[in-house]
Amino acid sequence: MVAENDQPSIPARRLAERLRALREQEHLTQKQLAKVLGGSDATVSLWENPGSDRLPPAQRLVTYARLFCTRRSFGGDGPRLLSTDELTEQERERETELYDELIALRERAQSTAASVTDKRPHSVLWHFAYPIAVSIVCSDAVEPPPYSQPSHLNYSSYARYADLDALITVFGQVKADNPARMIRILPTERLVIRDFALNHLIIIGGAASGAAFLFAQDLPLPAAEEIPGTDPVTHIFTGTVGAETREFRSVRDDEGNLIQDVGLIARGPHPIIPGGTVTLLSGITSRGVHGAALCFIDSHVRDTNERYLESVFGNAESFCILMNIPVQNDVALPPNLWRENTRLYEWSVETGARWGDRQDDN
Repeated sequence: MVAENDQPSIPARRLAERLRALREQEHLTQKQLAKVLGGSDATVSLWENPGSDRLPPAQRLVTYARLFCTRRSFGGDGPRLLSTDELTEQERERETELYDELIALRERAQSTAASVTDKRPHSVLWHFAYPIAVSIVCSDAVEPPPYSQPSHLNYSSYARYADLDALITVFGQVKADNPARMIRILPTERLVIRDFALNHLIIIGGAASGAAFLFAQDLPLPAAEEIPGTDPVTHIFTGTVGAETREFRSVRDDEGNLIQDVGLIARGPHPIIPGGTVTLLSGITSRGVHGAALCFIDSHVRDTNERYLESVFGNAESFCILMNIPVQNDVALPPNLWRENTRLYEWSVETGARWGDRQDDN
């Protein structure tokens, strides 16, 4: 966990150093300790790194205290947790002292980060109150450049991604609103790794990035369908309200220039982690994805659009908005949700599904 200036806070550093010292004094590897704790060595490494935002849960500190309260935990073939009945009275006292020390360090580290973060102006959408890391998952480019390959002399790991405009925009805002949070940028296939999937998820991708959308399967998202015979391949969105289904397409002028795209933004609770969130940004083309990102980031429209969220959806933790994205000179412009013909389809738990031009649909 880091403070506002991106340096670890003193309490966070002390906790990380104490955890590392406990492990090293018994000559344990992170992998050995993780096996006893029931986690991964990567997680132990994060707990021992004061620059990460990962504080060990209080229950894990109970295990730390039990394990390190006696040297007898480290006899035999490997470390093991003794039962309460196996501990002497002196060892139980040491267990209590050690737990009190560790939990106090954790609470100070947590409160220090919270006090730093609370002094900053936060956006409604991109500040994450629940203290876990953020994984920004981005789809791959259809034709990545040669330097996206590790074998290339000028290899760039982020060159593999599509929707780089949206990715850079979102990363900058999330970092600004969560300065003490670890933020990772990942390809969709890395979601199979538990430590990456069990964070706040921001999924950035065009209409075809379906694999990551499994984490938002409880949201009634408009369907993205490929238009047969198009080159390059393009898509349409279809939404349904009651018995009516509508199609939503991008628009080109007489010369074939894109002048309007369709973007999607949706938010819902993480299906596994209580307090975690899943945010989706999608579109027909990269301009739609970027425009959806700008909706609650661009300073010209952010406050206005946040007021729209509050007035229409209230405190709903789940919502979805499909919107027209204006495009000028091949660049997405930020949409204003209050303007006529901007909203195409929207849904929340409170309002149900409805068309953007008819506020009385249910």
